[in-house]
Amino acid sequence: MSEYLTIDVGGTAVKYALMNEEADIAEKGEVATPHDSQEEFINLVVGLYQKYQDRVEGIAMSAPGRIDASRGYFYTSGALGYLDHTDFAALLADKVKVPLRLENDAKSAALAELWKGSMQGVANGTVITLGTGIGGAIIINGKLYRGSTFAAGEYSPISTRLDLPFDTKYMWANQNSVGSLIRKYAELSGQDASQLNGRILFERANHGDQQALDALQWYCQGLATGLLTIQTILDVERVAIGGGISKQPLLLKTLQDTIEKMAAPYLAFMPFSLPEIVACTFGNDANMIGALYHFLNE
Repeated sequence: MSEYLTIDVGGTAVKYALMNEEADIAEKGEVATPHDSQEEFINLVVGLYQKYQDRVEGIAMSAPGRIDASRGYFYTSGALGYLDHTDFAALLADKVKVPLRLENDAKSAALAELWKGSMQGVANGTVITLGTGIGGAIIINGKLYRGSTFAAGEYSPISTRLDLPFDTKYMWANQNSVGSLIRKYAELSGQDASQLNGRILFERANHGDQQALDALQWYCQGLATGLLTIQTILDVERVAIGGGISKQPLLLKTLQDTIEKMAAPYLAFMPFSLPEIVACTFGNDANMIGALYHFLNE
């Protein structure tokens, strides 16, 4: 069975794995993400390829930014500014002797869910990833929708205050990042936010800590508001929540209860429906699995 080098570029680490065409992992690892120069990053990718060059038939890469997946071009690259406006696939063409294909990280996660996870058999859906911002991807008629400029599903800039001029302070990403949840808990409990994290908050919430539960309720109200906004536009059948905190059953239950209560007054007279809300199937390997799907099928 053919093997492929899959690479997931993150702000802190570059994860990589050797996978077959069914996404079975033979081996994997990670290295620190270079932040100094484009040359350093290219050398890292070439080095990973050289490690497996006698075994692999292609390189499937996931990375942040607005990416033309058909040609492997970075319009933007998130925190890795040195890759902005870079024809990456062309740049690597004389350095690696196998095809290289590139896809946005959130879209890769959605492709993994569409292929082998929570979006199997779904015609219309969206994947939303919760972390330092809010990533996303849209599935229409069973296929990933990239948009006219490859930016579809980039939910972070959605405004949470339509009564005010656009202000980054009220971007959905700033209101509903995981960091905002931690800060809210710190505010309610009088603790130092730097000494808290998501694991601590959910551990306490699951044991009945009222301030942790109140912070979670506040957080889910913001999430539900954004999801209902998206639903009025897309009318999807399923929303899959990703990111580390998506594995917390209490988050999904609180979010489901909140969205149902918020929508109830409108369901009787608005052309409106509620989507099923589920957790994404895949964790840290999702982006690599989706990048492989992109390589094999698109």
